[in-house]
Amino acid sequence: MYLEQINESLTFHLQNVAYSRFTQDADYQDIISPFTRIYLITEGCGSLIIGNNKIALEAGRLYLIPSFTSCSYHFREGLSHYYIHFRMDQPNGLSVYNLFSIANISAACDLDYKLLARMVHVNPDLQLPHHHPRIYQSKPWMNKKVEYHSAAQHLETLGILKQLFSRFLASGKNYPVANMLKYNIQAILLYIQNNLEQNITVDELACIACFSKDHFSRVFKTIIGLAPCDYIISKRIERAQFLLLTTHLSHSQIIDQTGFRSISYFSRIFKKQTSISPAQYRKKLLMNRIVF
Repeated sequence: MYLEQINESLTFHLQNVAYSRFTQDADYQDIISPFTRIYLITEGCGSLIIGNNKIALEAGRLYLIPSFTSCSYHFREGLSHYYIHFRMDQPNGLSVYNLFSIANISAACDLDYKLLARMVHVNPDLQLPHHHPRIYQSKPWMNKKVEYHSAAQHLETLGILKQLFSRFLASGKNYPVANMLKYNIQAILLYIQNNLEQNITVDELACIACFSKDHFSRVFKTIIGLAPCDYIISKRIERAQFLLLTTHLSHSQIIDQTGFRSISYFSRIFKKQTSISPAQYRKKLLMNRIVF
């Protein structure tokens, strides 16, 4: 069952869009981006590794790489593609990745080619400064805001972006959105998102939901797929990843903004969730970053 309310707070923010062709082979290893990316391969081939999955890049297909997902690329000489980088925000605490099953690959139709060509036409100056992610993910470029010249350009751009993203929503599996709304879980998710730096307890969340602690925990896990404490940790790690990637904040400052009790606890949980420590995570990014 689909309910219109679930997308009311989902907002898209375009970062880059262009058409590009590789004139030589290119390999980019262990890339982590704060942006979600969509590619349409128009010619040539390559490969994409997301986690343990190796995906062939083929002409005529759309590819989606979610934000903060570690991946590696191999682009063969002659590969041509449209690319889009964008962010999605859910001010009410909901996440599209919690609501739907998201595919990484979709067959492109004729309309998709036209939509991307049109998007590049109406946004002609949003190409990346360089192919290499270590350059275009430097802070000046990541913090750059898109300036639209008119309301029409803005609306058309967002309309095209939403159409393209919809190609990756799998039709076979939706999460129990009706129950999420019935039990007002979106208010709980919003509260968590806005108070990650605070000491959030299950008792506190159950009180907001007007449930007993045990009943609230069962309902929350049934709908979200995680126990409340595990969900809170996942959101804190997500924010920590963003801060490690996009700021120079110290670990102590990041702890203040993410609600972890100590540096040792933060490091242990971060490594459990990401397989590397916060220090290794930041060092790995800095070692591979090229200053543009």
